[in-house]
Amino acid sequence: MISINYMFIIVILNFVLLLIILNKLLYKPIKQFLLERQKKIANDIDQAKASREEAGQLVQQKEEELKTSAEEVRKMKNAARRDAENQASEIFKSAKTLEKKILKDTESQLVHEKDKVMKEIEGEIAGLVTNLSAKFLAGKIDDKNDQELIEKMLSEREDESK
Repeated sequence: MISINYMFIIVILNFVLLLIILNKLLYKPIKQFLLERQKKIANDIDQAKASREEAGQLVQQKEEELKTSAEEVRKMKNAARRDAENQASEIFKSAKTLEKKILKDTESQLVHEKDKVMKEIEGEIAGLVTNLSAKFLAGKIDDKNDQELIEKMLSEREDESK
């Protein structure tokens, strides 16, 4: 018959007991630790994907803001250029207007001065003619005396003018 060795049963019981103890003390905590670690890694991967998408959206948003601000700067430059050109043309127009006014005023002053000088000259000529006629009629009619008389009258007028 088969004989059962008690030692063999004790070894088997010891082995099963050891498996139960190892299962409760080591295998389940290690398995739980590995599951938690796997969940954490999956969670970290999901967070990294979400962060990457968020960063991509931020980059796209900043690029759009940069394009918008560049467009605004360009518009501001164009507006400033147009304003400067408008101001320059206004200044040029006002300078032309002022130039025309000054020329017109100067011309009118010159005409006035010319008329004034002409009246003075006419008055002087009339006086000269009167003096010359009086001296001419008083003196004897002679070319030499006439010439001397005219030169004397002219030199007297020049002395009076100075």
